Amino acid sequence: MTKENEEKVSIDDEDIKDFEEPESILDEAGEDTIDWKAEALKRDGMARRFQTKLKKLKESDDAEAEAKANAKPDEKAKQPQDKKEFDYAEKAFLKANDLQKDEYPLVLEAMNSTGKTLDEVLESKYFQSELKEKREEKDSEEAVPRDTKRAGGASKNSVDYWLAKGELPPPDQIQLRRDVVNARIKAEETSHFTKNPVVE
Repeated sequence: MTKENEEKVSIDDEDIKDFEEPESILDEAGEDTIDWKAEALKRDGMARRFQTKLKKLKESDDAEAEAKANAKPDEKAKQPQDKKEFDYAEKAFLKANDLQKDEYPLVLEAMNSTGKTLDEVLESKYFQSELKEKREEKDSEEAVPRDTKRAGGASKNSVDYWLAKGELPPPDQIQLRRDVVNARIKAEETSHFTKNPVVE
């Protein structure tokens, strides 16, 4: 029985008084003056009234339970929303746990893929290993000097690297893209051989 229904079926003070034993009053002849038949009918009526209240209460509980069972679960509540960014409190929490701003996307990705909370993600061994791997990769990239050749290869920020690869640098590196295009044009102008031979 729900709390609401308990409040609906409150027993009045009058009902309690009706249950009290009637005082036996004797007349002058010493006989009981209480009409026990009327008292029995009265109590029978009260019992029926309480049974009706109880029946209605059970019906409303059953209807409520059936409505909850038949209600379709909300799809949004079922599937957690993909988080796009952190609020200030979460950023403070991440900072307190020594995470850098460039590591936030890794945390978001882990939260969205696993459905775990921020705290659970930071405590998971899988995430900790991913974070360690990412940090080691970043440290090794920062250890390599820029614009120098290492182990016979050109740096990704050099024109020679992109000419050898035969592609253009990413769109955010505008000046490097221009330099690569200019180098290609210059190489084609100085070449004595055509790129499209007549005979193969």
